Amino acid sequence: MTSKDVTVIIPTFNRPDSLHRAVESLFWQGARRTGFNVLVVDNSREATARIAFDALEANAPETIHLSYLHAPHPGVANARNAAMDALKTPLAAFLDDDQTAPIHWLEGLMEAYKQYGAAVTFGPVLTALPDTVTTHRAYFEAFFARDPGLDSGLIDKPFGCGNSLLDTRQIPGGKPWFDTSMNEVGGEDDLLFARIKKAGGTFAWAARAPVNEHPLPQRITLAYTLRRALAYGQGPCTLALRADPPRYGSLVMWMGIGAAKFAVHGTAWLGLWLTRHPRRAFQLDKAVRGLGKVLFWKPMRFYGTATVSQTTPAPSASADEPRAPNRPGKALAANR
Repeated sequence: MTSKDVTVIIPTFNRPDSLHRAVESLFWQGARRTGFNVLVVDNSREATARIAFDALEANAPETIHLSYLHAPHPGVANARNAAMDALKTPLAAFLDDDQTAPIHWLEGLMEAYKQYGAAVTFGPVLTALPDTVTTHRAYFEAFFARDPGLDSGLIDKPFGCGNSLLDTRQIPGGKPWFDTSMNEVGGEDDLLFARIKKAGGTFAWAARAPVNEHPLPQRITLAYTLRRALAYGQGPCTLALRADPPRYGSLVMWMGIGAAKFAVHGTAWLGLWLTRHPRRAFQLDKAVRGLGKVLFWKPMRFYGTATVSQTTPAPSASADEPRAPNRPGKALAANR
């Protein structure tokens, strides 16, 4: 297998500037010497990425083949499924449109894939924040990152689809592979990875294949990250309910764990809030993730048409700090 057997898939939704940055980072890949494919999946109804794609295609290196796909029904799962239906190579690498790839990214993924032969190979995600972000900077850097400090090798736990390499020949079951019921909430890949693991498939970590995440300005706020934290907390309960048959015992267990985490970390946050401790947001995040396990039924939307509400200018991060120290539950609800 060489890089010619890989298609880098970039789903995008109304972000032409971010798309430019992501695709242009691929033009400098070391793998351009042998060549590879790039598929841009435009998930907006109005095909807003077409102009940006045409400009990128005109400036692409000869060894990099760019193609465009319009998937007009908004939703992260719809975009990924459309890409997999159009795929012409056995390997698919996912790069989000708010990420950029350092020069040896694709080579790093391929190196780990060749060594471990996993169904899915994941790489680190590092956060690139503007210098203007000062309040809760360490928290935001950690929140948007995925860097568990692992060495390259086989791993037991899968991560998210962003910065991953899929060997489509090792994916069991029929299409669609991504769960369309999760179109606006995320987690569309959880069931796919659970299916791979159940069939005996393996996962690998490529420590030498990081990407940089460039969060949208309007997302670098507690108002956004706490909503995401609540959705992340819902994950174990969602998987328990979607199991065949549903694992109601696990659901009750996770709800109990969530309630305990909300109480413990909520109390810790309250103490840190009163002293204005710089790391107070970390405890608040953990408390909200616990709350998500209790409120597992509450839909949280972040993709597709839900992103329309995420295009307004962001308030300052400090303005999103919960302000009701004697009622943390209400403060969290105001930030979901």
